[in-house]
Formats: sequence, C-alpha cells, structure tokens
Amino acid sequence: MPELTRRPLRRDDIPACVELLAAVEAVDRTGENLDADDLVHEFDDPAVEAETDTLALLEGTRLAAYGVVAGAAQPGDVHHVRLWGAVHPEFRRRGIGQSLLGWQLARGTVLHAEHHPGRTGRLEMWVPDHVPGAVALARSAGLAPVRHWFEMERDLAGAPPVAATPLRLVPYDVARDDDVRVARNDAFADHYGSSPRDEAEWRHSGTGSPGFRPELSLLALDGDEIASFLLSYVYPADTAATGVREVWIELLGTRPAHRGRGAASALLAAGLSRYREGGYQRAALGVDAANPTGALRIYQRLGFRTERTATTWACEVPPR
Repeated sequence: MPELTRRPLRRDDIPACVELLAAVEAVDRTGENLDADDLVHEFDDPAVEAETDTLALLEGTRLAAYGVVAGAAQPGDVHHVRLWGAVHPEFRRRGIGQSLLGWQLARGTVLHAEHHPGRTGRLEMWVPDHVPGAVALARSAGLAPVRHWFEMERDLAGAPPVAATPLRLVPYDVARDDDVRVARNDAFADHYGSSPRDEAEWRHSGTGSPGFRPELSLLALDGDEIASFLLSYVYPADTAATGVREVWIELLGTRPAHRGRGAASALLAAGLSRYREGGYQRAALGVDAANPTGALRIYQRLGFRTERTATTWACEVPPR
C-alpha cells in the first residue's frame, strides 16, 4: 500500500469529503448524494467519537479515503456495529480499501468490547450489489452476506392509490414527537439491526435530521394512541444531482398491537397524495427483503418498483 497520512477526520475535512463522495457517486451510481450540510450533521452524530471512531487517509493534503465506525447506545441481544466509508475512485486498486476496512474491523471489535462485551457483536457494512469492487472487498475481509435490501421507487405522475383503515390519520405533530419515538421503538423492535433510540439519538437521526419534513409526515391514531407513522425526508443534494424532486420515506411502521388493520397502506397512500400535491415527482424507500411485517408486498401493491439492491455483509464478535 502507498504511504498515506492517517489521522482522525476533522470538521474542516467536510468539503474534501463532499468532493470525494461526489466522485464515488459518479462511478458507483448508488443514488446517494450528500452535501456539506448532510456531512456536518453526520459529523455531529452522538454515536461517533471522531477522535477514535473515524479515520482519514491522505496523500499529501488530498483526501484519498475515509472510514467511520458506530455502535448502538441501546442494543438488543446483538450489538450491531456499523462500518461505512469511501475510497476516491482515483485511489482504488492500491490496497487502500483493504487497509481502511481492516482498521474499521479492528476498531469495531474494540468499540464493542468497550461498551457491550456481554452481547454478541456484529460488525457490518452495507454494500451495493452492483459495485463489484465493494462486494469483493467485503468477501476478502472474511465478511459474509447476512441480509438483503431493496431500494424502491414510485413515480408520482399518475393518480395516487387509495387504501382504507379504521384508524384516524392526522398530520405529524411536533408536540407528540417523543410519543412518535416510543412508537418507532415498539414498531421496529422485531426488525433486523434495529435498536431502541433514546432522546439524543432521536433528536439527531430521527425527526432532528435536517432532511425531515413534518409537513409531509403523518400519524395513524387509535383513540389518542399512535398506532402507526409515516416519516418523510427530502435531501436537497439528491435534487441538485438528479433534477428530480424526491421524497425519501425513512420510517413507515406499525406497532405490533395494531398490525393487520391497514394502517401502513393507508398512511403510504395518503403520503403519496400529499407528496404529489406538494409538487414532488418521486417517492423512494429502502426495505429489508426479509421484512417480518410484509412491507415489501405493501410497497409493490402501491406501485413501488425495485431500482437497486444491496446486501449487509458482516462478521460476529462472540460475547465475553
């Protein structure tokens, strides 16, 4: 591997990260575009200690690659440790990706031991299936495919679908934000990789995200209880890159006690109508291929089609 400077990421690296990620997207076409505001928000993630959990690799003053490791504050039986990062296309096939992933796996193992040694740890990275270099990197590091994902889209030009539920649909209400957090924790307790979000995490990566659009989000109520929710996000960097006004459906969930009542279908149908009325052109979402609630069938029935697939590759760290 070439000699590169290794150090933690710093806030003043954000412009270089934006440039690096734009170069990666131009080659890999994953559909993800990030601007400086997005990366500032990621840098402030309470789950990441920049000094110990990030690594920048530089050739001179130029950022060649970077990686991040993040654990969960409140894991379930398995502590999922996420690994993500990127190598600039001009620096690929020089062993940099292997070196970076090796550091991430080592740091992830230590992070797990520091915080949740009594649980099984799972070090995992999300890999687009159509990027052969990323697939080969994961495999060469000894990771194995453990979960498959679909990224789905629906054009909003046509008439939106209609779906009924006995529950009452209302706009998202900021006064009930913590109730939404609690409902989210309940609804996703049986989903792969999910862990409860505390108030700090929710403020950062939930409705505190700059992409969150309360005016495009909805709740389904049974009496006064939140039974189901649709949380919608808009990312200006995607619009700037594609020219398409897209709404990303980050969270659509129903609490177990209220499943089977059509809540998710009704929320999604109402949300699509709201997006179209707001001048948006496309809706998109990601779904676990093995989702236990039948979400994939709902999305297909309401007109979503798979555009890309990805796989979670992982290895396990046994409990102590």
